[in-house]
Amino acid sequence: MTAARLLMIGVGLLLGPCVISHAQEIKVGTRVGVPASGYNSGGRRDPFASLIKEQPTNVPEADVTRAKGLAGMAVMDAVVTGILTSGQKWIAIVAGPDGNTYLARSNDKLHDAVVRRIDRDAVTFLAHVADGTGTIISREVKTRLRPTSGPGR
Repeated sequence: MTAARLLMIGVGLLLGPCVISHAQEIKVGTRVGVPASGYNSGGRRDPFASLIKEQPTNVPEADVTRAKGLAGMAVMDAVVTGILTSGQKWIAIVAGPDGNTYLARSNDKLHDAVVRRIDRDAVTFLAHVADGTGTIISREVKTRLRPTSGPGR
């Protein structure tokens, strides 16, 4: 090693304890990253704090137990697999996420919707959904008939 390196190491060992001994003591309850400058905000808000506060919504929780069958199915989980007619009335065959199929008629209730209309190629649901503010609004959701996969289709 050269003499210059040995001199720098020696100076570093001598000055190292001096720097540590002059460190400021941090008081309990101070904010991390904020220098202890004695600044008084005067009751003003922090300009870097978010102005958007999370509002609780009236949306049902995910752990709510649902009814069995068609009444427990959400409209987004419903897949229209067939439509048939019985006299003058249309009946929809709706498949759920559990793998079961159900027959749905006009005015049948789902978990978050009502069957409003059944046409030759689609089913229209009146869904009750929560918007961004938590207000429950109704909107129409039209689900078209989806042919099943298989040969010739």
